[in-house]
Amino acid sequence: MNIINNIYNKVENYIGYSNSNIIKDKSQNISDSFLPTNTISYYKPIELTNQKNKLPHNLFRIDVIKDVLKTDEVWKMGITGKGVTVAVIDTGIYPHPDVKDRIIEFVDFVNNKNGVENAYDDNGHGTHCAGLVGGNGSKANGNYKGPAFEANLIGIKVLDKQGSGSLSNIIRGIYWCIKNKDKYNIKVISMSLGATSAIKEQDDIIAKAVEDAEKAGITVVIAAGNSGPLKETIGTPGISEHAITVGAYDDKNTITLNDDTPAFFTSKGPTPVDKKDKPDISSPGVEVVSLRSPNSTIDKEPVIHYGDYYTLLSGTSMATPIVAGVVALILQANPNLTPAQIKQIIKETATPVKDASKYSVGAGLINPVEAVKKALELKNKT
Repeated sequence: MNIINNIYNKVENYIGYSNSNIIKDKSQNISDSFLPTNTISYYKPIELTNQKNKLPHNLFRIDVIKDVLKTDEVWKMGITGKGVTVAVIDTGIYPHPDVKDRIIEFVDFVNNKNGVENAYDDNGHGTHCAGLVGGNGSKANGNYKGPAFEANLIGIKVLDKQGSGSLSNIIRGIYWCIKNKDKYNIKVISMSLGATSAIKEQDDIIAKAVEDAEKAGITVVIAAGNSGPLKETIGTPGISEHAITVGAYDDKNTITLNDDTPAFFTSKGPTPVDKKDKPDISSPGVEVVSLRSPNSTIDKEPVIHYGDYYTLLSGTSMATPIVAGVVALILQANPNLTPAQIKQIIKETATPVKDASKYSVGAGLINPVEAVKKALELKNKT
């Protein structure tokens, strides 16, 4: 435990954040040799794994965010995520036409190419995720929008061209968000990454960073992992009770819900060590259409492309930013909600998934319409 405290002190000193108060910056580095595990990676899209043959390989894909989740009903209320900033901690964000004008900051902990003018994504995973938060569908005639298509985005690159990175950089990315939350109005963090969980949450330094983000008023949305159908396969930092942990849902490429199931690959709870209930919620994660990052690592793989601007990918990595986008909608509707209240709203308003275990889908399929209505109801009571 002393080792964990030592690591945490080093992190605090690095980002200048301690006991919920911003303090003077110090340039002390974090050594990966002190960390419980040195590396972490994105949850590899199923198209790039040996499970790819289990995918349906749809050449035409419905617009799941609009047609399955009915998010257009929220947009008709004038709620589009405007004014809310979502930080995507991942492989970066390519300045795709659908998001380019709303990338308000870019931080690169891998190659130090900082600044919006230098925004890039040499892997492609982060760009796909960013589109599922807030792409505006400009190159698809307004289709395939993210839930929060007017939200601001910050790209925080902590993973390299191959989708891997040091755990210390993930932690730096989280604390950067905490330190700069007021400057950029960062309300949501989306992380589609993780590592095998082998220690208690209270001893997990990355889970501690997630807890601090929640205490700072940031809602953290994290992928459950792609290690299903085995139980107790939730990764860290998805084990954190302070995060909204997202499983993947298979909509079967139909608008109706009666044929839907948990995705075959979605990691299942309970958490491996503490045996806590996870995931919290599920969201579409099978062959989801989002943004291409040209000439990136994933772009060069044999994945299904939709013309020059979009591609299909599968995983809890795709399900997670959709939920992060919905959180942005909830926060536009009621900016005074705490992360804990948002999590409760999302779970209480979820649509049950027939014959599915809570360890596969959590409370059920996210329901943006009912969640936003609940947020507005609470706002009107105050």
